[in-house]
Amino acid sequence: MADINKPIKFSDQFLKRISQKTSDPNFKIEDWSNDDIQDIRKYIRDYYRDLTKKCFYCRKEISLKSANNCHIEHIIPKSSNLNFIFEPKNLCVICSDCNEIKLAKEVENKIDKVTKRKKPYKRYPKSSEAFLIIHPHFDNYDDHIFQCEDIYIDLSPKGTYTMYICKLNRKLHKYGIEPLALSQSELFDLFNKIMNETNFTRQGILLNKLRSYFIKAS
Repeated sequence: MADINKPIKFSDQFLKRISQKTSDPNFKIEDWSNDDIQDIRKYIRDYYRDLTKKCFYCRKEISLKSANNCHIEHIIPKSSNLNFIFEPKNLCVICSDCNEIKLAKEVENKIDKVTKRKKPYKRYPKSSEAFLIIHPHFDNYDDHIFQCEDIYIDLSPKGTYTMYICKLNRKLHKYGIEPLALSQSELFDLFNKIMNETNFTRQGILLNKLRSYFIKAS
């Protein structure tokens, strides 16, 4: 089951204003920050903040009131496709670090059958296969990434790419295992999750990758 099953729904008033905004021939990326749609941005932020209660990519805490650590994420970046700037399924909320690191990195998985090159989508995709990263409206995060505290282990190509573009193991790479100060209970929880994994192949992958993190940090 996808992490987000109920995309935001805009009121008729908001839809009218959004239509007026995006149909303007001079509409540009920078207009997203304009004061005239501040209330719409707040509505989007509050909706997904209350729904997910954490950053989708790193699963860490986001601010309860402030916008400083609760950024509206455009999964397909605004700079890649301005048409999806208000698309409900292109939105979620993320923390400041993930927002700054991911930026406008490529997430689409569309190949032109003739040129064999990637091209932007004209309509917003309806399935997980259209994306290189874990998508909150189409994917279950736990199917792709195993996470415990500041340790992230990829379980699929999507998980690998999501970890790469968001640098999810950023604390591990910067400080190593020891300075992260994982408590005994946190380590127990981590190993308990691995040992309770019912798929033995996946359990082996988790143990091997976890072992490699400790070796790198030693």
